[in-house]
Amino acid sequence: MKVTNLSILAYTGLATALTQQCSGSAVNEGGNWFCGVIDQILYEGFSSSGNFKAVTKMGDDGSCDQEPFSYDGALGPLSEDLSVHIRGPFNLKEFAVYNLGSSEKKRDSAPSPHLHGHRHFHEQRKKKRGDWVTATINGQVVSWENTYNGSPATQAAPVAIPAAPTDSVNVVNEKKPLDKIKSKVENVKSKVNQVKSKAPSKAKEYTATPGGHWKRTSYYNAQRRVADNVIFMGNYGGEGSGVFDNTWGNSLSYLNANGNGGSSSPKILKDVFIPSNKEFAIFSSEKCDESCGYSRVPDVAYKGFSGSNKIFLFNFKMPFDGNTGFNGDMPALWALNGRIPRTGQYSGCSCWKTGCGEVDIYEVLATGDDKCKSTFHLTNGAGSSDYFMRPADKYIKVAVVFCERTSSVAIKQLDDSFDFGSSLSDETVKDWIKTMSSPKKGSSLFQLSVSV
Repeated sequence: MKVTNLSILAYTGLATALTQQCSGSAVNEGGNWFCGVIDQILYEGFSSSGNFKAVTKMGDDGSCDQEPFSYDGALGPLSEDLSVHIRGPFNLKEFAVYNLGSSEKKRDSAPSPHLHGHRHFHEQRKKKRGDWVTATINGQVVSWENTYNGSPATQAAPVAIPAAPTDSVNVVNEKKPLDKIKSKVENVKSKVNQVKSKAPSKAKEYTATPGGHWKRTSYYNAQRRVADNVIFMGNYGGEGSGVFDNTWGNSLSYLNANGNGGSSSPKILKDVFIPSNKEFAIFSSEKCDESCGYSRVPDVAYKGFSGSNKIFLFNFKMPFDGNTGFNGDMPALWALNGRIPRTGQYSGCSCWKTGCGEVDIYEVLATGDDKCKSTFHLTNGAGSSDYFMRPADKYIKVAVVFCERTSSVAIKQLDDSFDFGSSLSDETVKDWIKTMSSPKKGSSLFQLSVSV
């Protein structure tokens, strides 16, 4: 039995179209894989159309009625309104949302090449003449060298692959009969070539609009106690607002100014430390209408931050607090499709399981760890094994850019001097995206996988 360590740089033989970068050597820590430390990452290749199951009613008897809801756009369900969520230990100093000016002409991006079926394959890039391809076919994992030039490929050999990240896997080669799978291997190889011939040679380019700008539409400053188009919420239903029952538990409620309980009316969050296992959410101050879908408690139902072109800016830190209990010393910053918390963030009745959308921006996955990962929970979601260093001792500024023109989402640490002003130039945003589109130390590129 021979064990070989392979670094997976791309899927389907398309290094330029489906790169999934691992900046360093992959290491398994308690079931979570980590590659290298970065300060920016670009995710590309989101499904532009599909559907999820939206909640239409939550019954007192525990029934949860749902129906299909279709979406269509460059970022899929991430174009819908998103709420922002924070778990301690955490200090939030500043938060802002920007939307692209109305003068911008929207351009829907074409979806990435996507072949439907139940067979998934990964491509291993080697320095040799051919590319080494690994495919799972009806539960059987096989590998072959694909030359892509019409030359005969080496004979496929079945391999067993243990659970591992897409960035790096340990491949165990075993000799087994191949007669039953040869034809299926050739079929997959044919589809690989089809995808390669149709795929673009490079990612979509960000073309800035001359004189264009992104307007700040929401803003919060903890020290100045300023909250413009911002509502703070928490899962404290029954404490002054919202509801509690034994069927669904706590609904959303207004958050009190200390960030540790409910309130009867909206309050501006103080400049406070949020300890371990305490959470709160940020919505816009616009009350929900029919576009929000079903809400468990309409009185406290607010819209999140919507649009295919939006930017979230954060100024925060994640101190260590030594807590070893449930969710202890595991801070997180993430966004959810607003439909999820408006029904039940931690109940079984929401659209979460059917792929309506979650974006983990900076999330610590183990108690007391100093590494933060990013992940997309979608129908075709994925997450990089590259990670950010936890900002424990100092505040950092981070931008999250949802961009329709490039069908991408970027997460980038900004300079300490960056100002959360009333607008951002489109050229500035273009430069952010451009620096992440090419190889650079501290930068990572992750393009979502394709099914065959």
